[in-house]
Amino acid sequence: MMRNILRFFGFGGAHPPSTSYMVSSPTHGKAVQGDGRAPEEWRVLARYSVGPVEYYLYKDDAGTIRLRFVEPEPVDEALLKDMAAGLASPRTPAEKYHLDKALSGYGPLYPLVIDSNVEEIAVEGPGRDVSVVHRLVDGRWVSVDLRLSEEEADSLAIQLSRKAGRPVSLSQPLAEGLTPEGFRVAVSFSRQASRFGSSFVLRKYPGRPATLGDLIASRVITPLAAAYLWMLVESQQFILIIGSMGAGKTTLLQALASLIPPFYRVVTIEDTPELSLPIPRWDALVTRPAAPGEQIEDIGLEELLRFALRRRAEYVIVGEVRGREARLLAQAAASGHGSMTTMHADSPEGAVLRLQLEPISLPPLFLALIGSIVHIKRIMGPGGKARRRVVSIAEIQGDEIVYVFKWSSTGDRLEPDTPSEVVERSESIVKAFELIPSTESNIVDELEERASLLERLAGEPPEAFMKGITRFYLERYGSY
Repeated sequence: MMRNILRFFGFGGAHPPSTSYMVSSPTHGKAVQGDGRAPEEWRVLARYSVGPVEYYLYKDDAGTIRLRFVEPEPVDEALLKDMAAGLASPRTPAEKYHLDKALSGYGPLYPLVIDSNVEEIAVEGPGRDVSVVHRLVDGRWVSVDLRLSEEEADSLAIQLSRKAGRPVSLSQPLAEGLTPEGFRVAVSFSRQASRFGSSFVLRKYPGRPATLGDLIASRVITPLAAAYLWMLVESQQFILIIGSMGAGKTTLLQALASLIPPFYRVVTIEDTPELSLPIPRWDALVTRPAAPGEQIEDIGLEELLRFALRRRAEYVIVGEVRGREARLLAQAAASGHGSMTTMHADSPEGAVLRLQLEPISLPPLFLALIGSIVHIKRIMGPGGKARRRVVSIAEIQGDEIVYVFKWSSTGDRLEPDTPSEVVERSESIVKAFELIPSTESNIVDELEERASLLERLAGEPPEAFMKGITRFYLERYGSY
């Protein structure tokens, strides 16, 4: 209902800060937020609370949706220090909240960090509105009634980078990594690499990873297309997932990885650890940047990939390829390893072109090793509602790129929707069927069986989904 209310009111354009709702922020001193009061009732589109903090999505004078939070009254500073030192215990929810906030390391951003409706937090610099991606406002960044001072922004940039284990400094002003809470952060410190001062983006991930069943339930992919990819995964083919930033590439990669047979050993390689695989034999490798002035050498994707090939793994997954490591991954596929990765590209044709150009320079012979190119995209719908869809699945067949599946905006469908048509278009599915054990007499029946199972598991909790997949493998391969 909240979504409908927001769509009903629509979205405004650019807005000047409203003096009745925002306090002008100085460049020095403490962070500045709204006047601490709830907006007028007639402006409020949605309201909710997390503990003692109240949140309001409301429309300002320009008609733009904004987010305001109202925290409980601050506690005495001496009491807060005593509680932090363990000399006193919080007696009220407000005291407990302020203690947790003080110990969190997120400072004035803490109310946004604990709000499960907030998916991403961006600070473009001191004296500017903090922005968030809010799940009740589809496809828009929402300004928050909060601005950081220069000291606050610098301090948070340092704190976030330390949390991620990649400390920033004047000589090393850029860092990205994962916090202990599982948030991905990308930090720019001071004005060394950012025009407006310290800036950062904090991306929160859901409490549980999305399964392929979740993606089917939300219509990101159809059961038939998922069954096709499942057969390619099981037969250890090379799958390349492409799309733009925020399209859902990593989510899809993780969902496909959950289909890997549980008796396989998997090595993942990432710059920033994001993958969380529900499989028993998982070896996770992470890159390490060099530390200026210290005897700590850089460990990059390429070196880790060479190392991974000596780890006796049936599957090697690279979080994202950008350079020469793509050639090594293709070599891994050529030597019999299952391979999966993501890459920024706007189409299968664009992906193939990028693979052939510097710095990757993948020889044409290795292009034939790619079993499938899966393009996922974030599409804007009516009323500004964003939706993620697999818009195409293509194969490289000789010198041609052949589309096995293609999304149609008419009816919001991924076509074809019959297994026989998939088999007619796909060479990779024929290869897969030859490499995996099957109880079915032909590929069409195999695809139908898997698509039916995935459809039954769509929307089930992760534990139930994985039990269904594990039971399938037990019936095919016996105990392991």
